[in-house]
Formats: sequence, structure tokens, C-alpha cells
Amino acid sequence: MSRALILLISCIPFLAHAQFGNICVDSNRIDPYYQCNNPEFNPVCGCNGVTYRNGCEMTNVAGVNYPSSFENGVCSNESYFFFLYPNPAIENINLNLQFAENQTSVVTVFIYNIFGNIIFSQTLNTFNDAPAPPVSIPLYDLETGVYTMLIRAGGILKVKKFLKHSF
Repeated sequence: MSRALILLISCIPFLAHAQFGNICVDSNRIDPYYQCNNPEFNPVCGCNGVTYRNGCEMTNVAGVNYPSSFENGVCSNESYFFFLYPNPAIENINLNLQFAENQTSVVTVFIYNIFGNIIFSQTLNTFNDAPAPPVSIPLYDLETGVYTMLIRAGGILKVKKFLKHSF
């Protein structure tokens, strides 16, 4: 009887570790409506292999418990990460972009209207694997509406939509 009790007690740490181990994403903490008041662009690669704008977004919006121990900043599987703000935009839209470690490329920015016409294009050479100041793109000549920004860098295309508003 005492051997069975000792065996049972010795198994408790293994059972506890199974329940309280290093869980990457805590589904109870995911809150897509959480507003990170920290406007900082400091990309973080989460343990789930996804890049987030900063640590606040990683932990509070996505519920990721810790960053990847193998990556600094942008996850290498994503090549680069970009963020647009403010959205909706009035006069300018700012573009933050950072490449994964040891990667760099010429960046071409395109803005399309809802009809699929290119209304803006610009080639940028100011980005690398370190956080850079934002590039401000003027929107004075655009009408109120929904626009699509396409970023091409290193043969990889990424797309985000934004709203241009006039008050």
C-alpha cells in the first residue's frame, strides 16, 4: 500500500508539468479588441512563428506567452514585416517596415484604388533588419475611400487595406 502511495506521489510532478508546461499561446488571453496604447514599432517574433508589431500586441492581442528564442524581431519565415498607421488616414499614412535578420532588399510601394488602378508607386531603399523611422506617404490628392497598399520586397508581395478619410 505504501509503495503504491509513493509511486502515485512521485508521478504528480509529471502530471503537473503536462498541465503547466510552456504553452506558447494562451487562448484565454486572446483579445482582438485590445488596444495597445504603445505606438512603438519594435517587431517581435512570437513562439508561434508569427511577427507582431510589438510585445504588447503579441501578449495582449494574440495571447502569445513568450517570444521565439531563435529570432530577433521579424520571424525569418516571413522575410519582412510592415505596419501602416493611422488607419483611417487623413493627410498621410506612415509605413514602418523591417526585414528579418540578415535580409535586405529594395522595397517598392504601390497604392491601388478600388478599380485596381495604380495611383501611387515609390521605390524605397531605407529598410534593413533594424527598426527604421516610418516613411510618410502623402494622401492629399486621394478621395475618401478604401485603398490597397501592396509592398514588394525580395520577390515577396504583401497587401494591406487602409481607409482615406476627409473631415
